Amino acid sequence: MNTLKSKDSVDDIPVLSDDVPVTMPELPQSVSITSLQQFKAISDRTRSRILGIIQNQPATAKQIADRLGASPGAIGHHLHVLEAAGLAKVVARRLVRGIVANYYTRTAKIFKYELSKEIKGNETASLEIMSKAYDEMAEAAYTSDEDPYRFDSFPHIRLSPERARSYHERFNALLDEILNETPDPDGKVYGIFVAMFMSPTYMQGPSTTLPDDAV
Repeated sequence: MNTLKSKDSVDDIPVLSDDVPVTMPELPQSVSITSLQQFKAISDRTRSRILGIIQNQPATAKQIADRLGASPGAIGHHLHVLEAAGLAKVVARRLVRGIVANYYTRTAKIFKYELSKEIKGNETASLEIMSKAYDEMAEAAYTSDEDPYRFDSFPHIRLSPERARSYHERFNALLDEILNETPDPDGKVYGIFVAMFMSPTYMQGPSTTLPDDAV
């Protein structure tokens, strides 16, 4: 695998000949989403789907457009937005019918959300970033010819802050283990959606029900 060099400019990337394959670079493990620009860029449904495609294989705007049923121009615009936000990067170039085609990947295996006050105050972006994961799961459920995911329930449990942090660390360790799996060239792509959060206020009632609360 090639190593992704974050400071390379596009002009520094050599133009490949037809007989040289475009290989997937080794992506950094994670990048933190900390700015509203990044949050807005990744919360768009089309851009989220683009990031899913280029997570496993470099692709051009034309190749992505063919898979999503969109125009190359529209996909090119989305790629520029992602690139400006530091979420996508050109990793290879090839001369195709007299035009230099750019091959993109994302800039990390996973994006971790570190929600600043600026982001938390943007309700629209916050809802979009959460709903896109459910949209993808719903689409998989309707279009897959086999069980698309393993999903048992949406549980809630009372924990101390210390226990919650402990489980959060264990979830992260398991996610790191999964992401360090060697990709199976004959395998299928699976989505992973991991979230552990303090439930909203209406869920935070007393742990026991008193008689005078019943009526």
